[in-house]
Amino acid sequence: MATVEIRRERDQEVMSMISRMKGDVHSEIIKAIKSIFVSQSRDIIEAPGLMDMLRYYPDSMGKYSRASIMMLSAMAAGADYKDCILPAAAIQLFEDFALVHDDIEDGSLLRRGRKTIQTEYGTSRAINAGDMLHSAVEGLLYRVSKQKNGDAIYKKFREIGNITSIGQDKDIYYSGRNAIEATEEIYISIAADKTSAYSVYGPLQIGALIGGSGLVELQVLESIGLPAGIAFQINDDIKDVEGKVAGKGQYEDIRQGKATLIAINTYKNSGPGEREIMESIYSKKPSNKDESDINYILGLIEKTGSIGYARNIRKEYEKSAVNALLNSRDIIPENPYSEALMELIGTLYSE
Repeated sequence: MATVEIRRERDQEVMSMISRMKGDVHSEIIKAIKSIFVSQSRDIIEAPGLMDMLRYYPDSMGKYSRASIMMLSAMAAGADYKDCILPAAAIQLFEDFALVHDDIEDGSLLRRGRKTIQTEYGTSRAINAGDMLHSAVEGLLYRVSKQKNGDAIYKKFREIGNITSIGQDKDIYYSGRNAIEATEEIYISIAADKTSAYSVYGPLQIGALIGGSGLVELQVLESIGLPAGIAFQINDDIKDVEGKVAGKGQYEDIRQGKATLIAINTYKNSGPGEREIMESIYSKKPSNKDESDINYILGLIEKTGSIGYARNIRKEYEKSAVNALLNSRDIIPENPYSEALMELIGTLYSE
């Protein structure tokens, strides 16, 4: 009973810290956005609604999972809370800016339970807003570079950003008709670059650098975070075809013709006639896919057992992440922050 009470007290302390972090990080993000308008020579007259548009995604305050992973990783390595806020603000605002462009590229209609920014303000203004948010991210990263170990932290941010962009480009290319040509190896490559890098092992590594960790620790954290991120992406794909994704439209991967593990396995195990129809549906623009198209693909997914197949692959990556963790017990410090960190990572791919 005493052990349960100690754990409950630890969890409450960590959750309280994360809640505090969210408020402090959001405050830094808004300061960074407002700093764009600071001028020494003249007053800036904003275009109508510009500040509301720039705050549209930051104010919706997503789960902050990446910022939380980064902060827990940093504090597990011995960093002070105050040294985590600026990097956490940078990684959270990077997510917000990336989602602006991602939603435009995918033609998404919903994000975090409300209309996407381009649906609300128009595509041209949304692209410009994304560029301005990127500028605000760079402003935060400049300040981060002046902190202790700032040069290494800045370089890691840039590395993760580049990897993510490469993954995003592959994701865009292997969409629509091209999704049919994708292999499982291509899918895993996309998930590793687009999802694992900036969602899991990137935040882990940035946090470790804030805490003063070296190359060995960074490699260990990548061995944990890379498979965990792939499991996270597969799980997200499963939720999409089961209609369980909160805050976004249902069956978005099918509408957008994404090369998911589920779609790849479905096409592989369908008959010639079914493949031809699937090719036709995936060749359509998202706006031209109707309910019968979605239902046809869902029927093929069920017939081929592709959700079960994806779950089995996800479990393999879960095991890889857990095994990497177990093999690194002598390298990763054991403290309340590292324990909470590994529990948080586990929630990313739990159904």
